[in-house]
Amino acid sequence: MQRRPSNIQGGDEFWIDVQKKAFTRWANSYLSDRAQVITDLYTDLGDGLRLISLLELLTDAPFPSKYTKEPRFRIHKLENLNMVFGFLAKEHVMVTNIGSSDILDGNGKLILGLMWTIIKRYQVGDIAVDGVSGKEGLLLWCNQLLAPLHFHVSNFTTNWSNGVAFCYLVHALQPALLPNVVDWCDLHSAMENLATAFSLLEAHFAIPSLLSPEDLQGKVDEKSVLTYVSMVYQECASGNGLPPSIQEHHDVPVSSGTTQWTAAFESAAHVPTWATPFTKRDQPLVAKTQVSFAALGPIMALLYPAKGPIHKPSTE
Repeated sequence: MQRRPSNIQGGDEFWIDVQKKAFTRWANSYLSDRAQVITDLYTDLGDGLRLISLLELLTDAPFPSKYTKEPRFRIHKLENLNMVFGFLAKEHVMVTNIGSSDILDGNGKLILGLMWTIIKRYQVGDIAVDGVSGKEGLLLWCNQLLAPLHFHVSNFTTNWSNGVAFCYLVHALQPALLPNVVDWCDLHSAMENLATAFSLLEAHFAIPSLLSPEDLQGKVDEKSVLTYVSMVYQECASGNGLPPSIQEHHDVPVSSGTTQWTAAFESAAHVPTWATPFTKRDQPLVAKTQVSFAALGPIMALLYPAKGPIHKPSTE
């Protein structure tokens, strides 16, 4: 069924639908570890159980309060939700203009606001790149990866709508998946570029497709794209999104005395500062195992082979 014109023009109904889809799929990517699923974001959070599970998974710690595991009555559901808000307050997560009854009664916009607050704190907020955190840190990480392609992004809206940034990001992480990425993007439409990138991210990086290509046509929702790209960052922070050759070397410190390596690396141009992203929680380890991305110049040269024939990846 065709979307109504008002959606394409970027009306409230469009961004609400896009955020609901993206935030639901984001949450389910965590909840799947417990065989839990959110089918309808507006109704399935009402008893507090999935929110509690999500917070446990995000913080990697058991929920500190005793809650009702099989809430049947409204009062029990409200108590669970009150504990969720109490937990967020102790975590210094600012939640305003929303209460437990709003969640239980299915207030869509307020539920989206709560989900974004959680994403911003625990997903985007943990990003740290060269001393820059959050949204700006993620933007810096993207530009470091995209620098060899002489491509720059300045936002998480219009710069991603034609799919080029997503395709280039896939190439930067696994060049063999889109070896002729510049030609590929030039020869294909925005919808094809987006479909290809989303398919590859899911198939090879286990990153669920939070969005559909049509979601980025017209006015682009920044929060949804930011959530999507932050999942790519997170996957790479774990090492899962890196080519094998980089995985083998990304945690090896480069001594100041290794002059042979240093001489080879000084000639590297247009390379990111870091081989892999790190979260704030990783910073103590990073301080000991810091590796300049320039140190991987010879490796990166092997990962960017000469252009060959264009092969269109399957988007099924």
